[in-house]
Amino acid sequence: MTTTVKAPRPAGPPAGPRGGTSAGAGARARVRRTVRVTRIILRTTAVNIRGRLEYPGDFAFEIIFGILWQTSTLAFAAVLITRFDGLGDFPNGGVLLIVGMRLMSHGLFTMVFGNLSDQLLELVEEGRVEGYFLRPMSVLTQILISRFNINALGDFFVGVTVCAMAVAQAPVDWTAGAVLYLGAAIAGGVFLEAAVQLPLAALLLRSPFAHGVGKWIDDIMATIGNYPLSILPVVLRGIFTYLLPLAFVAYFPVLVLLDREPDHGPLAWLAQWSPAVCVLLFLVAKRFWNWNLRHYQSNGG
Repeated sequence: MTTTVKAPRPAGPPAGPRGGTSAGAGARARVRRTVRVTRIILRTTAVNIRGRLEYPGDFAFEIIFGILWQTSTLAFAAVLITRFDGLGDFPNGGVLLIVGMRLMSHGLFTMVFGNLSDQLLELVEEGRVEGYFLRPMSVLTQILISRFNINALGDFFVGVTVCAMAVAQAPVDWTAGAVLYLGAAIAGGVFLEAAVQLPLAALLLRSPFAHGVGKWIDDIMATIGNYPLSILPVVLRGIFTYLLPLAFVAYFPVLVLLDREPDHGPLAWLAQWSPAVCVLLFLVAKRFWNWNLRHYQSNGG
């Protein structure tokens, strides 16, 4: 027997003096709610980190494990610098920039959204998701702050190291605009990876099979994402641009930074506006998540 659990319907904005809706009061209420939720998120994250620091050896080991997990990436970067001038038509500085940006985006994604793949299956199987519907905070936010992934710090540190090496070698004029675009692209990579994993997390609410699919896609992104897509056959380039949009994480932004993006056509627009496309895809994925959440059925009786 299954039980349908519906999220509580949020109250609307306060009515104005004539029964209408006060736009100003509603906006102030939304700002206050955003500030309150942000404080809760920061406090909960701080509590999670302090709790993990109660076992400093375990805390340090997880960071070291995250760094060791990327040993192959560091070895690839070292070989590329010492033995080759580039990969395909990409200079080695450009390839390192792809690797560094992807790792930084992945590390930040794991810190913020990692529970979608690492924790959600356990929450669903144990029936703990149901309690999240009863609290005055979005279910997604509660899932994301339920645990802090310490090992993501190792991924992020490796990404920063590789990105620093790339900045020193890539033939890029690092103006203020280029630095801002680099930061926006790294943030966009976080949203793109979340846009890929969030629909799978939504399906995980219905079937545990989605967990294996999510891990498989994560492995593909970790492997293919470290290389310029120009070295792949045309069919695979199309798949990783339109079906599994890995190109938006680092490949397209690096093309823009190297001034190698297409001069015209839809790919030129997509490459230049990669960070915005990543955010748009995330918003679409979040709508799919919310739709599935409204139809969530509990495992309990």
